[in-house]
Amino acid sequence: MRSQCRIKVCSFLMLFFVCSSILGAEAKLQFSAEELRFIAVHPQIQVGIDPKFTPFEFITSEGKHGGITADVLSLISERTGLTFTYDPSLSWTETVQKTRERSIDLLSAVGYTQARAQYMTYLEPYLHFQRAIIIQKSNSTITSFKDLAYRQVAVQRDSSHEGFLLYYPDITMRLYDTVEEALLAVQHGEELAFVGNEATSIYLSRTLGLTDLQFIPIAEGGLQELHMAVRSDWPQLASILQKGIDSISEKEMKSILDRWIRYESRYDLAPIIRLVGIIVSILVIILGSSLFWVSRLRDAVKAKDAAQKQAQQADIEKSRFLARVSHEIRTPLNGIRGMSYLLEKTSLDANQMRYVKTISGATQTMQSIINDILEFSRLDEDRIILENIPFALDDVLENCISIESYLIQQKGLHFRLNQPDDVPQHLVGDPTRLAQILINLLNNAVKFTEAGSIDLTVQVQTLAEQSCSLSFEVKDTGIGMNEQQMENLFKPFVQANASIHRKYGGSGLGLSIVKALVEKMGGTLTVTSEMGKGSAFTATIPYTLDIQGSKEEQQRRKSIDFSAIKALVVCSDRYLDERIRILFGEYKIQSEAVSSPSIAAKVLESGNTFDIVVVELTNIQAFSDTLMNSMKKTGLERPKVLAFVHDDTQLKSSPFIDIVLPLPVINSVLFNALLHLFGKGVADGQRSNPNPEAAASVPLQILVVEDNATNQIIAKEILQQQGWSVHLANNGKVGYEMFLSMEDTLDLVLMDLHMDVMDGYESSTLIRAKNERVPIIITSADLMETVQKQCREIGVSDLIGKPYDPDQLISKVAELALAYHQRRQSIDFERGIFSIGGDKNLYTRVLTSFTSELEQLLLSLRSAITEQNLPAAAELAHKAKGSCGAVGAMQAQKLCASLQQSLEKESMPSQESIASVLRELEQVLREAKEYVSKA
Repeated sequence: MRSQCRIKVCSFLMLFFVCSSILGAEAKLQFSAEELRFIAVHPQIQVGIDPKFTPFEFITSEGKHGGITADVLSLISERTGLTFTYDPSLSWTETVQKTRERSIDLLSAVGYTQARAQYMTYLEPYLHFQRAIIIQKSNSTITSFKDLAYRQVAVQRDSSHEGFLLYYPDITMRLYDTVEEALLAVQHGEELAFVGNEATSIYLSRTLGLTDLQFIPIAEGGLQELHMAVRSDWPQLASILQKGIDSISEKEMKSILDRWIRYESRYDLAPIIRLVGIIVSILVIILGSSLFWVSRLRDAVKAKDAAQKQAQQADIEKSRFLARVSHEIRTPLNGIRGMSYLLEKTSLDANQMRYVKTISGATQTMQSIINDILEFSRLDEDRIILENIPFALDDVLENCISIESYLIQQKGLHFRLNQPDDVPQHLVGDPTRLAQILINLLNNAVKFTEAGSIDLTVQVQTLAEQSCSLSFEVKDTGIGMNEQQMENLFKPFVQANASIHRKYGGSGLGLSIVKALVEKMGGTLTVTSEMGKGSAFTATIPYTLDIQGSKEEQQRRKSIDFSAIKALVVCSDRYLDERIRILFGEYKIQSEAVSSPSIAAKVLESGNTFDIVVVELTNIQAFSDTLMNSMKKTGLERPKVLAFVHDDTQLKSSPFIDIVLPLPVINSVLFNALLHLFGKGVADGQRSNPNPEAAASVPLQILVVEDNATNQIIAKEILQQQGWSVHLANNGKVGYEMFLSMEDTLDLVLMDLHMDVMDGYESSTLIRAKNERVPIIITSADLMETVQKQCREIGVSDLIGKPYDPDQLISKVAELALAYHQRRQSIDFERGIFSIGGDKNLYTRVLTSFTSELEQLLLSLRSAITEQNLPAAAELAHKAKGSCGAVGAMQAQKLCASLQQSLEKESMPSQESIASVLRELEQVLREAKEYVSKA
């Protein structure tokens, strides 16, 4: 009897200690009495491990269990008191067999299969993964899962992928014991393809150095689930483990995933975007370090109270240093921006064009930021100059959102633009500075927000007849700040604390520049924040209203009638649906809204007709299978399809979608998209250059003096696309020599400053000494005040900073070169006098006769061309050629000869060519009359 009592007491104590250890490990876990008894009886659980299922689970070289699952089991062990043991020598096939024999109690990372469910109990999934096809990069025959039909593929034995392929009998499987063996078979060409876990395959490919493989996601079946599975005769173990898994917080799971998984993009343009990101990071580091030492230098000069001469010398050295840094950074930026511009001029689809414009916009913004950082040392001296030009607010917002959207999408954050209808669109101010302010604030929000949302809200604070005050609030759900951290927020080179610098990086300069710029623009910058809940930065800035721009936009919109358009809006997001319907109401578009493609399909099949379907696109397959099939069934003309996407990098092309727009919705972007779809034309696609028609019709001759090969290519391509002739020189000495040989025909010189052999300063000085009127445009990454002053002293016509805006370059060249071309003497009077023996009196009489003859000839030539009388026009061109040559009008002689040659071939030249000849002859006539009148 006593013996039985002792046994009961010991059992009770054992149960008590087990409960105590469990409750001590994780007070939140509550177990039933039956579960506690199970833990007491079975404290050790035998786990079956796939030894090469990296990074989810694997056996390390030391024979230890590693990977995501190992970390999860470690947390469960702490909170349940269970101990997990394993045999590191078993292969996966042996592990599966022992599980069937119930020698193994738990499989810690398996996909669901019906066969395995016969003897195992599956827990709720705790991880998701992407199933993928792995092929050689040179294989172009497989682009989707459908291409595997009637082919043989490699697959791991006893894996969920084997079970998945059983549903596709037209695909032949060859089984491999390990993923590693299958990947090597594909790499060596022994297998056409391998179907398996994408993350595992990427991890092993890197480890094994398999660089010739590419990965194609399998959409069929969606994301795959990873479970824990326990032997079916131990239901108590299943419930205990499920409670352990449920106790793991999102933060803990994210920490585990961040340790083992590196995500990478599978799209062609990702390397370009990553390259831009690397360049930007390097630039910020270089500039931050440079400015730190510049600031230290200035502090040292102030502290020592050095003599005026020493201070001036220090300032000169600082300027040289910043100029060199600026030049070295802007040179590659000019290459990126120039190539992006040239790529825009090629045939690109809508997505590719948006990607290229994003790169171009980011480069342009980076250029502005560099300019601001280089001028940071002058903020105290109030030497930053603000632009005051008309601009459209939506253009600035679109540029900022386009630049930031990639980072927002990468972190899985929700982004929303709140912009009431009463916000004026046409303003006068500095759009570049506004973009810099917003990009800095959005960058900050993205950097310090790991989950949740970011809102950009634009509101009217005050509105008068000719001015307004707008507030721009950037609100996030990030880490937030306390009052002490906010006190140091706007100090340059200072961050909230050292841990933030270690974790998030940065120079601590961005917000101080933002605050200085906002105050420089006459505005205020305020911040509210709560630790752990997020922050809100609000910039309130005054602007002058662009009355003329608003009137022109109103007139443009009045001339466009959308009232006959009927739209079907397919949108599950209530906020987005409301935003679209408000804008459609403003455009007078009739609209009907539904919440899903399936409902939209029923609406279409019921006989309703629509001119356009606007859809919030989250699943291209579901869209194609439901909505597009319904459009086909109606037998009517297919409506236009406009798709809004949250992440346009994940959108596969579809023949059913006419245009794709990124979210959030921007008023002007949507309006122009509708113009494009319904054949009205897009206004912003037409750029205005000074005298564009005149410049295009004149064969301008441009000399480009540049030592950088990339910059030479960019300048030549941009200018040649305008129909102008471009001549290249590698340095200032060659440039000057080419100018001397071509002075009579050159219309403009495009000159770089920093070159070997002879720099732009000296070359421009020599050219200006020879010719006081020829336009010289300096293009340089170094445009500090001292440089600009020196260039003005030389007498250059204008300066353009690198990286330059291609449209600005074209506009400036057209303006200066065309004016010079028209002012330049068309008659070489000295040559004409020499040709008749040097007798000026005789030349004057010849020129008098020439003017009378040329007046009549111009009338006859115009008449012959109008009447399409080619032989008569050719004879007149021949006569003009001879007369012009006799008086020294050599350019007119060349043009007439070219016209004669075309006409004799019975080919009417282009209107531009004819106009060019007539203009030159008229100029010759004016100069001849002027000479005669003064003789």
